[in-house]
Amino acid sequence: MMNCTVILSDTAGRRSAVTTRISLDQLAQILDITEDGVVTVDVRQDIVLFNCGAAKLFGYDPNEVVGRPLDLLLPDRFRAPHHGQVEEFARSPAPARLMGERREVFGKRKDGSEFPAEISISKFGTGADMLFTAIVRDVTERKRFEAVQRELEHLRAQAELTEARARADEQLHETARQREQALTELQTRTEELRATTQQLWQAAKLAGVGELAASIAHELNNPLGTVSLRIEGLIAKTRPDDPRRKPLEIVESEVERMAGLVSNLLQFSRAGREQVSTVDVCEEVTKTVELIGHHLRKHGVRVQPEFDRLVTPIHADRQHLRQVFLNLFTNAVDAMPKGGTLVPRVRPGRLPDGLPAVVIEVTDTGVGIPSELKDRVFEPFFTTKEDGKGTGLGLAICRRIVQQHNGTLEVESRVNQGTTIRITLPVRPDTNVARLRD
Repeated sequence: MMNCTVILSDTAGRRSAVTTRISLDQLAQILDITEDGVVTVDVRQDIVLFNCGAAKLFGYDPNEVVGRPLDLLLPDRFRAPHHGQVEEFARSPAPARLMGERREVFGKRKDGSEFPAEISISKFGTGADMLFTAIVRDVTERKRFEAVQRELEHLRAQAELTEARARADEQLHETARQREQALTELQTRTEELRATTQQLWQAAKLAGVGELAASIAHELNNPLGTVSLRIEGLIAKTRPDDPRRKPLEIVESEVERMAGLVSNLLQFSRAGREQVSTVDVCEEVTKTVELIGHHLRKHGVRVQPEFDRLVTPIHADRQHLRQVFLNLFTNAVDAMPKGGTLVPRVRPGRLPDGLPAVVIEVTDTGVGIPSELKDRVFEPFFTTKEDGKGTGLGLAICRRIVQQHNGTLEVESRVNQGTTIRITLPVRPDTNVARLRD
């Protein structure tokens, strides 16, 4: 075990065990009882007293340090400043002072480890006989306690801040609720405005198309009728094995196709109410493709329809559905300026509530829609096309028509990969006709 008997050294450096004089015995007992380290140095700052508390604190036996410089117990960075502080204290009239008032002080143990310390120093004697006694206390635990206290204070402050934020969030939530209510009212009014805009746009569009259709019917129907009758007469007079019959049949077929286009245009331009009927969706998609066939070929767009044979007819407004298909096909062509493929699909499906439905998908291989704009394409007057090439009402009109039919309309798109517009319309008449008849 370490010998903790207090060791004294005279100023000449001679060691002696203080065991003879009663006053020194009592002093030794007092110094050994205290838990704090007591270290006394002379004016040369050599250690002349080292108690048991100091031995436990620094890890040295008193015999190892008495007579050696105090620097042994100081980290390198504190040695020069410490010498200056002791010399300054020796010159001052104060009998004692607390070291470390300006900055934290550390001690150095025998094993090289450091510890934060609180040191009070006092002086005795004068001149060359002056002694400096330091009482050293390890404040590691106190520092930890203070750190824990600071952390607790920080946590308490954080809790108070969190509570304050919660109150602020509650106020913001109430404000947001009021704002949401106001936005809901605004959206209701906006929907009313959209409905009015759609009706005006529809009226203007159909008026122009109707005028054009009437002109086309007047100019083409009579000549087409005459040509059709003459072709029929020629075919009737031509034997089945006659090589001229095949060209005549081709001409007859093309005349019928031209008459069909005129009929489609007339039907498309016809506006009015109470036009709900049984609609074959596949047939209407086909007729709309025929209606804009020239536009598709002009822009190098190939059409590859995919119709499921299990699709059943639905009850809907034929005119409105053709308007939806026409808008979607035209948008698809605009999205493929260098040509591409247009795939109209029709298949059976289900509404979100499980009711049977028909799903119409219009897929193109065009430029696609950026994700940040996908939610805006249904806004009235919003368009990604160049100025003068779009009104921004096409998809808004499509969505409203689909909603009138109690259906849904979705958009899937990837930039430079293409876009798919998916429409789901109910099959049962009582789910999609009542509103159209109001």
